[in-house]
Amino acid sequence: MDPMQFKKTPIYLGEFREEALEKEFYQAEISRNFNVLRLTILVVAILTFLMIVPEYYIIEDPSDFFAAFIISSFMTAALIILFIKVSKDKNWDSLIYWFTVYEIMIGLSLIYIVSSLMTMDFMIQVISVIVMILLVYLINNRWLYSIFTSLFLSISYFVFVAVFLNNVSTSDYLAAVLFIILIIFICSIASYGTNYYKRFHYLNLIELLRVAELDALTGIYNKSKFNKDYQGLTITVKQQCGHLSIVMFDIDNFKELNDQYGHLVGDAVLLELANFIQQNIRSSDIFVRWGGDKFILTFPDTHLQLAVEIAEKLRVMIGEHSFEKIGHLSCSFGVAAFKEGDELDSLVRRADERLYIAKRQGKNKVV
Repeated sequence: MDPMQFKKTPIYLGEFREEALEKEFYQAEISRNFNVLRLTILVVAILTFLMIVPEYYIIEDPSDFFAAFIISSFMTAALIILFIKVSKDKNWDSLIYWFTVYEIMIGLSLIYIVSSLMTMDFMIQVISVIVMILLVYLINNRWLYSIFTSLFLSISYFVFVAVFLNNVSTSDYLAAVLFIILIIFICSIASYGTNYYKRFHYLNLIELLRVAELDALTGIYNKSKFNKDYQGLTITVKQQCGHLSIVMFDIDNFKELNDQYGHLVGDAVLLELANFIQQNIRSSDIFVRWGGDKFILTFPDTHLQLAVEIAEKLRVMIGEHSFEKIGHLSCSFGVAAFKEGDELDSLVRRADERLYIAKRQGKNKVV
C-alpha cells in the first residue's frame, strides 16, 4: 500500500482514524450489546463477592482473610456502581476509560490476593494472570487500551513476584514471562482482527443504509427515507406547536420530453433539476424524489404562506434556468401544510391534488 492509500485507510491500529466515527461506532456497539454487557458486569460482581468463600478456606491468617474480604467487598461495590452507570447513563463515550480503570483496579486486587494472601503455587498464579489477560481482551474496549492493560497487569505481577517472592526459580520465572508475553501477542493479533472486521462491517452497514435512503439517479433522498422521517417531523411539530409544509412538484410535459429526446436525456434533466433545487433550498429542508419526475420538498417550521412563497420563487428560477440538454422547462407545484391528525398519506394527497389543479389550470403554477 502506497503512503497516500495508507493515509486514506479509515481503520488504523484497531480503530477508526476519525475520532467522531470511532465514538459513533462505540456507541452503536454498546447499544447493540447493552443487555449482555449489563448481565456480564452483574455476574462478575456476584462472582467477585463469592470469592470470599474459597478465600475463607484457603487463607489461614485471620488478618489476611479480613484484608481479602475488604478487597472483594470493595470490588463488588465498584462493579455495582459501574452496573448502575451503564444502566442509567446513555452517554457511553466515557465507558472506555471506566472499563480500563476497572480492569487495572480489579486485576491488581486479584494479583495481590492470589500472590500475597492465598499463598498459591507459582504456576497457579501464572494461570490466574493468563485468565485475567483473556478477560481483558473479551471486554468491549479499544485495542490499544486492551494491550496497555494486559501489559500493565503482567508487568505488575512479575515485579511483585521479583520483589516479594523469593522461592521462585529463575527458569520458572523466565518461562512464565515468555509464556505470558506469547499469550498477549496471540490475543492482540486475534483482537486486532476482530476489531478490524467489526469496523469494516460497520462501514459497509453505514454505506448500505445510506444507499437504501438515496435515489439511485439523483442522489437525493428517496420515498422510503421520507416515510421513515415523517413521524419524527410531526412529533416535533406537535411538541413545539410549530408548522410543517410540503410541496409536491413535477416537470410539465415530461412524457413528451422523453418521447422527443429519449429517456437518457430525460434522466439527465431529472439529475440537473435535482442538483439545481438542492442548491437553492435551505439545509434544513428535506428534498425527496417521490417517483418518476415527481418530487417532494419538506419545509420544517414553515407555515403554508411561506411555503407558497418559496415554491413560487423556485418556479420562477426553474423557468429562467437553461437546462443543458433541452433548454428551458417549467414545473407545477402543489403546496399543503400539516394539520392536527394528518397522516403521511393525507398530507401528501392534499399536495398531490393541488398539483393536479395546477396542471388543469394551465401548468407552470403554484396552488
